[in-house]
Amino acid sequence: MSSSKTRYSCAVEVTLELICGKWKCTILWWLRRGGKRFGELMQLIPRITQKVLTQQLRELEKDGLIERKVYNEKPRRVEYYLTPEGETLGPILQVMCDWGKAKKPEFQFCPVELEGLHILILTDVADFCDLLRVELEVTAKAQLTIQSVTPRVENLQQILPDVVVVDLGEQDLSSLVQQIQLLETELGRSIPMIALIEIPDRSRAFTKGFKLVFTKPIEPVEIAVAIASLTGKLNEN
Repeated sequence: MSSSKTRYSCAVEVTLELICGKWKCTILWWLRRGGKRFGELMQLIPRITQKVLTQQLRELEKDGLIERKVYNEKPRRVEYYLTPEGETLGPILQVMCDWGKAKKPEFQFCPVELEGLHILILTDVADFCDLLRVELEVTAKAQLTIQSVTPRVENLQQILPDVVVVDLGEQDLSSLVQQIQLLETELGRSIPMIALIEIPDRSRAFTKGFKLVFTKPIEPVEIAVAIASLTGKLNEN
């Protein structure tokens, strides 16, 4: 952070000094709805390197925009969150996002195409299902199967999903996770799982084997970007 004696010619310089950096605004954007692990940020920003992410996180922490929380768990869990001051940048980030969409209408949030992917969505929220169909099936051209959240998927062998998105509630989904892990072994490939949660019980989801955990509400387009990142589709665009 700059010295209090630093002289600026314009107040915009103060903001730029704190969020300047190719990935800082993107990091702040992904943290705006809850904490993220280092590995999650690497997944969500696939073009960033570990070295640069580490450096940018340290600078954001030093400037008081994010905080690093270490949880007393085994294995140790470290997550990054916006500070109250960092949260005040939310309107700025939203304006930047809206401006980008207006500048490139075809771009929307990210040039995501999921054609060729079969995505299994487990949720009981009808309105959310409709939004996901528009974003993932119509816009991103993925093949979608949407079912209710159950401990086991009866026809998983026929669905053969590439990605599974689960709207986590209070149900014990250990059997579901084991079922997916068995299918991974049979197919010889990974089937990434994304969890959507109401309450900030992120540790439970990671313990079950989920790769990314989002606190609701979350925009369907962000789920599309996450799926593209996990499956390498972002690097194809």
